[in-house]
Amino acid sequence: LSFIRLFSGSLKKDSAVPVSTARKPVKLGQLLRVQADQVENIDAAGPGDIVAVAKMEDLHTGAVLGEIPLPEIKFPSPMVGLAVTPKSRGDETKLSGALNKVVEEDPTFRLDRDSQTKELVMTGMSELHLMVIRERLVRRDKLEVETKEPKIPYRETIQATAEGMYRHRKQSGGRGQFGEVHIRMWPLPQGTDIEEFATKKRFASMKSYHYDEAVNFLWVDSVVGGVIPGNFMPAVEKGFRDRLERGVIAGYQIQDVVVEVHFGKHHPVDSSETAFKTAGSMAFRNVFQEARPSLLEPVVKIDITVPEDNVGDVYSDMSSRGGRVQGTDSAGGNLQTVRCEIPLRSVTTYSRTLSSMTGGQGSYSMEFSHYDVVPGNVQQEIMTKSKVQEEEE
Repeated sequence: LSFIRLFSGSLKKDSAVPVSTARKPVKLGQLLRVQADQVENIDAAGPGDIVAVAKMEDLHTGAVLGEIPLPEIKFPSPMVGLAVTPKSRGDETKLSGALNKVVEEDPTFRLDRDSQTKELVMTGMSELHLMVIRERLVRRDKLEVETKEPKIPYRETIQATAEGMYRHRKQSGGRGQFGEVHIRMWPLPQGTDIEEFATKKRFASMKSYHYDEAVNFLWVDSVVGGVIPGNFMPAVEKGFRDRLERGVIAGYQIQDVVVEVHFGKHHPVDSSETAFKTAGSMAFRNVFQEARPSLLEPVVKIDITVPEDNVGDVYSDMSSRGGRVQGTDSAGGNLQTVRCEIPLRSVTTYSRTLSSMTGGQGSYSMEFSHYDVVPGNVQQEIMTKSKVQEEEE
């Protein structure tokens, strides 16, 4: 059912009306008056009435019927997220379809697939909101789901320079595998001008460079004398990119790194793309481990609006969670908005705390700010939980 509220004019059954989300007038069909589980057919509706129509594909939440435009409805941003999976294996497609239907119906519900953690995350206004949606999935779609806190998308990087090599050699009857790659590695600060950085002055033997802005990764080809044939360099790059995605110390995506390939060895018979991909990946891993690797965590900007009496409580709570208060603004009435920066891991379940602290009168919004180095004690704990299983193929 699509529910319609009339502000002016009248609406009659089977009438065709212009709709802001459709190219041509839409025929409405039978009008319905809904009271709880009681549904009554009606012929017309006037100002102030709320009516429903059935099976209307062209009506979407927020659409305006009629020729007079109305201001767009401003919906609050959903803040409470849960990773969701179907209880029954094989129901992934059914779950995605059911949740996308909810997204269409409810502008305060968001669905995202995190490319790094590989989780499907649903975000709503509160834990109660998400619980109601779970019940709707069971009732309407006969679909039971399991939920948990979303994983934090940490990143890996380095704090120092290092160099090293890896020789991949395998002989198991018949043609063997051989590839050797020597690399140097540096940190690459965010905001670095790549054209000014990747110069012959810095890399004397540079033939070319390749930059990936998404993860701030630069690799430089400085191989001379054909020690690694040019047709194998794309395989070396594939090895690097494989390692960027898989991580080294805790299985998270790597960013802010420069790699220079400056030497290597090949065999006229046994060298192959597979051998050099493996050599590139393993050389990256070995050198990364020597370059003071560290974890980065997402830091968010959070605006917390609370009654004036609770401002001190928010300051204390943010400080205990490792946050930095940036300032306070008046939000009108008896409310104040506290602006903070804080690691995302510290506020994944903040809605519970805020509701308890303010008796349900507080609200908050947050957005991603930047990545920052994880404190040593926290980093060790994260690495222990997510050890990368590494074995050379």
